[in-house]
Amino acid sequence: MLSVILIWLYVIVTTYLIGYGFISIMLSFSKHGKNVQKGNEKAYRFHSHTGYIMSGIMIATVYAQIWSIFDKVELNCHIFLMFFACIFGVVYRDKMSEELRMLLRIIRSYKSRILYVIVFFLMAYGTSSGIMHYDSDLYHAQAIRWIEEYGVIKGLGNLHVRLAYNSAAFPLSALYSMKFLEFKQSYHVMAGFFALVLAWECVEIKSIVRRGHIIISDFARLAAIYYLFGIFDEMVAPASDYFLATLVFYIVIKWLDLYVRREHSYVPYIFLTFLSVFATTIKLVAAPLILIATIPIYRLLNNRTKHKLQVFYASILGALTISIPFFVRNVLISGWLMYPVTAIDLFNVPWKIPKGVAEYDALEIKTFGRGFSDVPNNAHLSFTEWFPKWFGDLSAFNKMVIIMDVVAILIYVLLSAHYIIVDVKEGTFGNKKITGKIFDINMRSMLRTGDFFAIGGTMIVCFLFWMASAPLIRYGIVFALLTAVVILGRVVILIINKFDKRRKEVLVKSFTAVMLLWLAFKGVNLVAEAEKRFNSAYLLNQQDYGVYEVKRYEVNGVPFFYPTEGDRVGYDPFPSSPENLTGKLEFLGDRLEDGFKKVN
Repeated sequence: MLSVILIWLYVIVTTYLIGYGFISIMLSFSKHGKNVQKGNEKAYRFHSHTGYIMSGIMIATVYAQIWSIFDKVELNCHIFLMFFACIFGVVYRDKMSEELRMLLRIIRSYKSRILYVIVFFLMAYGTSSGIMHYDSDLYHAQAIRWIEEYGVIKGLGNLHVRLAYNSAAFPLSALYSMKFLEFKQSYHVMAGFFALVLAWECVEIKSIVRRGHIIISDFARLAAIYYLFGIFDEMVAPASDYFLATLVFYIVIKWLDLYVRREHSYVPYIFLTFLSVFATTIKLVAAPLILIATIPIYRLLNNRTKHKLQVFYASILGALTISIPFFVRNVLISGWLMYPVTAIDLFNVPWKIPKGVAEYDALEIKTFGRGFSDVPNNAHLSFTEWFPKWFGDLSAFNKMVIIMDVVAILIYVLLSAHYIIVDVKEGTFGNKKITGKIFDINMRSMLRTGDFFAIGGTMIVCFLFWMASAPLIRYGIVFALLTAVVILGRVVILIINKFDKRRKEVLVKSFTAVMLLWLAFKGVNLVAEAEKRFNSAYLLNQQDYGVYEVKRYEVNGVPFFYPTEGDRVGYDPFPSSPENLTGKLEFLGDRLEDGFKKVN
C-alpha cells in the first residue's frame, strides 16, 4: 500500500503540472480575437482539479506512446516528463497557487478534507492487493513488460495475438510501473489511479444536502459509485476494461455537470472531446463517445468567425495528436490499423498478422462476448438466437439494467419523434407538452438547447455499438448503466420538478437517507470481503502478478517460455507465449528487437 501511495503522489504531481499547463494553453488560445473576448468564452474558467489531473494523464499517455515507438519506456522517459512538468510548474506557478488556494476555500470544512483523504487511502488499499484479472496474467503483464524493455516490437502480435490488442493503457502503465528503480517488481497502479480520480469526482454527490435538490449528474455519480464498489477487489490488475469504464464515467459526469450549469462555452466540450478520443485509444468500444464532439463543432461553426475556425482546426489537430500514436503502434505491432478489424486493410508489411487469423480472432471476441465458446458453430447466430441465452446468463441486477435501457431508449425515441414530427413541423418548439396521468413534460425542458438530445443519443449509440460488437457485460456495463441513468434520471427530475417545495424537501431527505444507508451497507460488505484477503505484506508493497510453471523453447537461439498448463505466464518469465511456437515464428532480422513474423 505504501508503494502505491508513493507512486500515486508522483503521478498526481506530474500529471497536475502537465495538465495545468495544457489547459492553460488551451484557455489562452480560446480567448484570442475580439469577437471571443466579448462572448461567454472569456468568462469561462477551468476550476476542475480532477480535470487538470485527467488532462495530464492523457498527455502523459500520448507522450509514453510516442516514446515507445522509438525507445523503451524507462528512466530517460521520466527525466523528460519531469522536465516538462517543472517548466509548466515554473511558468504557471502564480496561477496554480491561486487555484490551489481556491480549492482549499471550496473545501472549507475539515470533514470534507478528511473525506477526500479517506477516499485516497481507501482506493490505495484496494489497489495494493486483490484479485488479479485473468487476462492480466495472460497478456497484460507481458504487453507492459515489452514496452518497459523494448518499446514497440514489430509484429509482436505474431508471438501472441492478444499482444496485438494495443491499448493506450499499457504504455501508461509501463510509464508509471517504476520498473527502472529495480524494486524487483513492476507496479501496476494506474487502473486504481483512474478509479481514485473518479471516486474523488463522485464525492461531489455530498452537495445534494447543500443545494437541496437532485441533479442529473447525481444519478451518474451513483452509478459510478456502484461500479467502483464492484471493481474494488479487482483494480489491482492493469486491465484496460477498468481504465475505460472509469474514464467514461468521468467524461459523462463532467458532461452532465456542464448541461446542468447550462455552459455555453465551447472550451470544456473540446476538453471532453479530447478525453473521448483518448478513451477510444484505450478500447475501441468507446468510439461512439466521440459524438460528444457535435456540441463544440456546432458552437464553433455556427456564426463562425476566423478565430472560431482556427480553434476548430486546432481541435482537429489535437484529436489527431492523441490518436495517431495509437494507430502507429497498431500498425507496428500487428500490421493492421485497428486490429482485429480487417475492413481497413492499408498496409502490406512483412510482420502483418495473417488476415484469416485476425478475422477468426474478431469472431472469437464477438462469440465469447455473447456467451458462447464454440466459434465455428455460434459466431454467426442471429440476435434472436444468441440474445436469450446471453440475457439469461446475466445476474438479476444486470438484467434489470438492460430492461431499464430498453425503456430509456423507447422514451428517448418517443420524445425525439414528438419534437421532430410535431414541434419542428409546426414551429412551436417549447410549447407542446406530452401529457399523461403520470407526468407532464415540456419539450424544451427535456431537450434543452439540444445538449440532452446529444448526451442521451450518444449513450444510446454507445450501448447499441457494444451490444452489436462483443456484449460481454464487463466490457460495456458502463454504457448500460449510463444509458439508463441519464435518460430515466432526466425524466425523474422533471417529474420531481412538478412537486411543491415541501414534497421536494421530503423527497430529497428521503433520497439522501436511502443513499447513506446503501453506502453504509456496501461499505460493511467491502470491509468484510477485504478482511478475508488481508495480508500485512501488502501494506508495504503491492501484490505482484501471478507465478506459473513454464517450459522453454528457442527461436533463433533466443530462449522463450510457455506455460506447462493453461495459457497464463504472468510477468515472469520473459519473453513468453501461450504455446510452443518452435517452427511457427521467426525473427525479422538477427535480433529479437527486430520483430517477428509468422513462418510461411
